[in-house]
Amino acid sequence: MDTPSLNDNTLPMDTSEDNTALDWNSEEGYDEDDVPTLGDHGPIIPPVQQILPKRYNLKCWVCGTECRRPQDVNRHFDDFHSEPKQCPQPECDKIFVGERRIRNHLGSAHDITTNLSSLRIMLQQARKDAPGPSQIQPTSSPSHQTATATTSSGVQPFGNLQSATECLAPSDPIPTPPFVVTEAVSKVYYKGLPSKPPLIATTRPGPFEDPTGPEAYTVLKELRVLGNHPLAEVWDVGLADNLCRELDTKCVNWTSLDALRIVNAGESSGPAIVWVGVELGSLSFEEGCVVAFNCRPIIDSYGIRDYHVEIRESRVMRLSGDSLFFDPVLVSDPTFSVRDPFTATLGIPISTKNRPWSEGTGGFYLSAGGSDEDIYLVTARHVVLPIDEPNKNYERRNKSSPREDVIVLGTECFKDWVKAIERDIKGQKFAIDRAKNRFASVDADDPDLKSHRERRDATHDFQKATEALEALSGLRHNIVTHWGAEEKRVFGELVWAPPIDFSTEPGEFTLDLAVIKIDTGKLDKNNYRGNTINIGNKPSPEEFMEKVYLHGTSPTSFKFPPDNLVKLQDTVPERDLTNPLMLDLNSDPCLVVFKNGAKSGTTIGKANTVSSYTRTYFSGQERGWQSREWPVIPTDNESGAFSKKGDSGSCVADAFSRIGGIVIGGASSGTESSDVTYVTPISFIMKVLRGTKRFKDAHLNPEPPKGTPGKRSNDSDTNLRETQRRKR
Repeated sequence: MDTPSLNDNTLPMDTSEDNTALDWNSEEGYDEDDVPTLGDHGPIIPPVQQILPKRYNLKCWVCGTECRRPQDVNRHFDDFHSEPKQCPQPECDKIFVGERRIRNHLGSAHDITTNLSSLRIMLQQARKDAPGPSQIQPTSSPSHQTATATTSSGVQPFGNLQSATECLAPSDPIPTPPFVVTEAVSKVYYKGLPSKPPLIATTRPGPFEDPTGPEAYTVLKELRVLGNHPLAEVWDVGLADNLCRELDTKCVNWTSLDALRIVNAGESSGPAIVWVGVELGSLSFEEGCVVAFNCRPIIDSYGIRDYHVEIRESRVMRLSGDSLFFDPVLVSDPTFSVRDPFTATLGIPISTKNRPWSEGTGGFYLSAGGSDEDIYLVTARHVVLPIDEPNKNYERRNKSSPREDVIVLGTECFKDWVKAIERDIKGQKFAIDRAKNRFASVDADDPDLKSHRERRDATHDFQKATEALEALSGLRHNIVTHWGAEEKRVFGELVWAPPIDFSTEPGEFTLDLAVIKIDTGKLDKNNYRGNTINIGNKPSPEEFMEKVYLHGTSPTSFKFPPDNLVKLQDTVPERDLTNPLMLDLNSDPCLVVFKNGAKSGTTIGKANTVSSYTRTYFSGQERGWQSREWPVIPTDNESGAFSKKGDSGSCVADAFSRIGGIVIGGASSGTESSDVTYVTPISFIMKVLRGTKRFKDAHLNPEPPKGTPGKRSNDSDTNLRETQRRKR
């Protein structure tokens, strides 16, 4: 049987009335039921130049014939390169290349109408009933060629679609054509995975039938580790880098690249999957097919065979979960004392991703006002930018410039807090052992009331310590797992930091200021409490109130909050810096202030009524810079330092629950503790902010993020509630 040549423009055409009206150049292309035929020879393929697409010139990967659409490539392969098949009707010896030719033959010779699915069933049954293997010899085909995807401008963004048969031995059968994903398959292909990402392309042999009916695709997918596979031996020693480079070269907006297994739930194993994530809407199904097959030659060059390439839409979040910070908890929660640095209350220990060894504290939240709905965090410039770098204005004006990522907890601070949790865990284990010993030391048959009380108290202490141990262990696991890498602790970016400036002019102080924009999704209505300071449990409520009410005549009405969270309202006016309304133990006027710093925690001090003056020396300069400061000193000689190294940027509030300013430094003899702490007053900070175009309408009451809270990670308070529920 002679195969019609696609390069012959003089192909005999059926001149019937139904066929002469066919428009081969229509936008819709042609449908298999509308293609004119030459009897048993199958459909007539129109001249190549008449069916070229407006966007793509796709070629058959076997003979190089150009086709209009990916679907047309599949049809061409079936018509001219598929395995010859015999008519499924008994006693009919007709042989055809292409399923559509068989359909035409069944309709004309046997008066049988069928669709492709039914035809395939008929062919399979006919092969089963055949007395022996077919001796049909396949038609010869030209040598394998490369197909290309070309845009209308002539650029080839996704490169060549390599022949799917190039990696096979000459004796291997010609593979089935590439499967182009449909919308219906895309939506359900990854059913069972947590986010159910849409499938864009796969190199698995197709076709996949579109799902139909309510129970379509009930088999769920699940992820497995790659395990012992040849891909594992070469993945991190060049293959992954080469794939990333290829994707970048072809301008693919990829977001992730994984090597794992994706199997049907319940299956023991499956082929390796090179899993490529791309930005939402960045690739069509046809483009994704080209990209997926473009990856195969690179992987094949490493001698890998048992694998597939799949592409799905996926966006890598910087952080686990929709919200980074933990929710504040009640004082009775066993994790209360160690979870504060992981919440969004004021006093957040911060650093930068580029310099995690330089640590400080987040100050207070700020809103730019107007139509800007972002939430900002104010801190000291030297916390987020090295003091030895050029003292120039920093402002990120557009997304094209690199980000200065800000993280929760620098390297040492993170380690210190993990150790603090581990100390509490050790303490709870000791409490459990002690409770067991107390319980065992009392005779259960002793009728004495004291013995009964001892056993009851020991049982209560045992249950309390057990719940605390579980909650603390869950918190530690969550932090180590989800917060360990610095990339996972990124919560915002530096957007503005004016040069550090010094002044002794009236009403002016040292300007050491930086503004951080909180990334969307890091705060929600549960973890965000606005400008609120968590006093913690050190000092105790009694000690804290004793230092607030230094003098009986002080007019403050401060009440210690039951949840230890102090909501800050308003700001300290400039006049109160020099004329405070409070008195200390010696009846001297002062303003009682407190802060929660990343290094020293919650401390209480007294603001002096007169300014301090400092001189700062920079490297290479003989003459230092002089400036005015608002000074804070310890309450007494037993209180300890008000601030330590690492507290820079922390918010200072007064006993009237007003924001007073941020810590920018301190004077000491070279130790980490400051004898005198220097603060930039909030009145000066707001004056500077409102003098800029971006923050001219700035205020200190940012609205909580809109919308419902995101998914929460397995937090310790959730674990504790579940434990209590089970006990009930």
